[in-house]
Parts: sequence; C-alpha cells; structure tokens
Amino acid sequence: MLAVALAAGCGHHVPYALSSADQARFGASLLRVNVAGHAPMILGLNDCVLYKARTAHEDIVGWDVVLASDWGMHSYPKWMTGCVSQHVAYNGKYVVASFCAQALGAGGGCAGGDGTYRSRTANPTSWQIQDGSHWLALANQ
Repeated sequence: MLAVALAAGCGHHVPYALSSADQARFGASLLRVNVAGHAPMILGLNDCVLYKARTAHEDIVGWDVVLASDWGMHSYPKWMTGCVSQHVAYNGKYVVASFCAQALGAGGGCAGGDGTYRSRTANPTSWQIQDGSHWLALANQ
C-alpha cells in the first residue's frame, strides 16, 4: 500500500514544462526549437525583450535576457517608449526576432534600437541585425 500511495503522489514529469507564471508572462510569444541530441532552445518574448530558458535535468530553471531593444538611445527616453509589436520565429536555420517600440504621442515608426535580428544559437553574443539586404554583427558583442 505504501508503494501505491507514493506512486499516486508522484505526477508524471513533463520535460521542459512552463510554470503558470512563465505562461502568463510570455503568453503566445513563446518559441521552442528542438535541437538533436540536446535540450530544446526555448525562447520567450515580453515587452520587446527576448529571453532564453536555462535548463537542467529536463526542467526550466531560469531565464536569461539574450536580446533587447535599445530604446533610450535616440530622441525619446525609455520611460516614454512602449513596445508596440514583437515577434520570434525559427526559419529552419536561424531564430529571427523583431521588435518595434514607439514613443508616447509619436506618430508611426519605430524608435531607435528596433529592427529584425537573427542568430543560430540565440546566445547574447551571436546576434546579427538586418541592414537592408545585409546582416551585420551587433556592435555590442
């Protein structure tokens, strides 16, 4: 009976399951890329900041910022700027992320630091930014 009681108390472990707090934080802005022989790459967007899950033993143990819009660098301070659109996808070779932030009261267009970025590993030092038809390494790497 002890074995039955212990088995009943043990739920099935779901590998890399999101907590309810992470589900609320990221909503539909989540991306999971399966990596052969390794843990999946799990990314979440929130307020034009891209996070990558830190994993151990098939669990998500934390989140690290890997890319963020640099809004305060131009005309408007960051506190006057809000994220109006964000997107993350995997095209089979690269993780592609895009951000658009707009200053309060400003017309159309994105504030500085926005654009489209790509990376094969989604590590903080591996991002490139799209400049027309070219991809350039980010200067802060």
